[in-house]
Amino acid sequence: MSTDDRTFSRPRSRAWGDDAQRAVLRAIADDVARRSGHKVAAIEVLRSDGNLEFVAISGNPAAEARLLGKAAPLSLDQMLAFGTWIEGWVHTLGERVDDETRAWMAEYGHTPDAPAPGRPDQWHPEDRLMRLLENEAGELRATLYLDEPLDGLRATPASIAAVNDEIRVMYDAVVSIVERELYREQVRMLSQARGAVASVRPGLGLADFLDEMSEAMVEAMRVDSVDVLLNGASAPALEPHTAELEDQMREVWLRRGHLLMEPAQTWGLTDEAIPTPPVLAERMRARGLASWLIVPIGVGDDYLGTLALGRNEGGARWIDSEIVAADAVAADLAGVVLDSQLMEQERRANEELRDANDARRHMVLTLAHELRNPVSVLWTHLELLDEGADADGDQPFAPAESLAAMDRAARRIDAMVENLMSLASVTDTSRAVPTSPVDLTAVVREAAELLTDSAAASGVGLELELVESVIVHGDQAGLALLVSNLLANAFKYTDVGGLVCMSLAPRTVDGVRGCLLTCADSGIGIAADELAQVFTPFFRSGSPDARRRPGTGLGLAIIDGVVTHHGGTIDVESTLDVGTTFRVWLPLAEPTDVR
Repeated sequence: MSTDDRTFSRPRSRAWGDDAQRAVLRAIADDVARRSGHKVAAIEVLRSDGNLEFVAISGNPAAEARLLGKAAPLSLDQMLAFGTWIEGWVHTLGERVDDETRAWMAEYGHTPDAPAPGRPDQWHPEDRLMRLLENEAGELRATLYLDEPLDGLRATPASIAAVNDEIRVMYDAVVSIVERELYREQVRMLSQARGAVASVRPGLGLADFLDEMSEAMVEAMRVDSVDVLLNGASAPALEPHTAELEDQMREVWLRRGHLLMEPAQTWGLTDEAIPTPPVLAERMRARGLASWLIVPIGVGDDYLGTLALGRNEGGARWIDSEIVAADAVAADLAGVVLDSQLMEQERRANEELRDANDARRHMVLTLAHELRNPVSVLWTHLELLDEGADADGDQPFAPAESLAAMDRAARRIDAMVENLMSLASVTDTSRAVPTSPVDLTAVVREAAELLTDSAAASGVGLELELVESVIVHGDQAGLALLVSNLLANAFKYTDVGGLVCMSLAPRTVDGVRGCLLTCADSGIGIAADELAQVFTPFFRSGSPDARRRPGTGLGLAIIDGVVTHHGGTIDVESTLDVGTTFRVWLPLAEPTDVR
């Protein structure tokens, strides 16, 4: 009822039960009227949508024609407020009824056209005699009304006791019929919903399965939309509120609840109705939905997603059997989603194993290839030395060339072993990063001094642009390896007359204080299609110019491992025949950590 204009709105009709059940209840109403000594007996059942519906009216054809099959809101306050309890019945006296209650009774009930009584003990046309019929758990299932007593007198404790003795068995009979229909409706709805899920073609991926299942459920459950949003899935229309909404649905799942949502209000998040979140209200309006039944999907304490059933304007209210069916479908979906996630995890694990096997095979082949040349050099010159000694008893040639070649080969093997050990160290995720403050400015200067001679010998210039005392947390040796490898790599791939520039300055990224270490060269550059692979262990460019320069393909992989281990980032830009720039960002040490 509107509190402003005192008008009443009857809920949407939805016939309860079938003809056979209604016939049984009509027979019960006839028997109740006859045995209780009343002209009129009416039975109103509580439907699963929370409304009351008259299903049997005996003794008043006019009331039967107007009220039978019509729904009324479950609001008995008007009857109870003015009533007197007598032996389980509520007797509402006509003279106590106010105008508002009279209007309510005129809309949802029937008042016989009879004159007012002449004596206080006579039945008043606005008198009502009602009994609440409850199950053993105290849950309301129906109401029973008696009107127009044949003796014309109002109820007394003695007359009500006599009525109870006559028709008490009928109370349980009505409750039993109503509960059987409630159970049957739940089973029917559950069967339809699960049948929709079972109708989906086998062998589909999760996304296709959910799409086909949603279409089938629209048909089976008489709804206008079915949506499934998995936890963590992209939902641009809900951004930036997705995380907050997921947290709310997680709470609903943990208490095994559900939500009933309309554009203005939502029920189920708290004990009282609350305003619907604006982002969801807007989505409902955009899709023309008047209501949503929202059920969480989960297993144990894990929230997996949300099942939402929608109805357009003018659709029926959500009933218990639909909620039970939606809960059951959500439970079935939880199994499907969980199985899919486990299969995806297994697929990824197998893929990672394959990648690991491929990487191991690649590493073995690369190592064999890289070691073949220096080992061949060693064997060749050892044979030369041996043959020279066997031929003349001494060495007829100068051994210096062989010894120099063997020295280069041994150094190459040693460098490869050193790089392998460094790579293993910096990529070891179980190794804790030291938390001592490191002056990165000093590390850069020291590395530059160590490499100055080799840079000069190569005819490559070096420029430094450094901010003093840039302090980071980390491993002194690892950071030194990072800087020296960057510089050595730049010198190696820059021709005579080229220039290498290294700069270091503070840089804040996403609110985190850090520093940016940049190493730019004017070297041969890297092809665009190779940039994504430069940090892969043993990767060597396919460029003939790059191939002519010695290397193991581990330097940049070591750099990437050091950066990752220190919580930083690295990126690279390059243009062939112009040069390459590496940018490394590392978080700064907090002032309180600097000693």
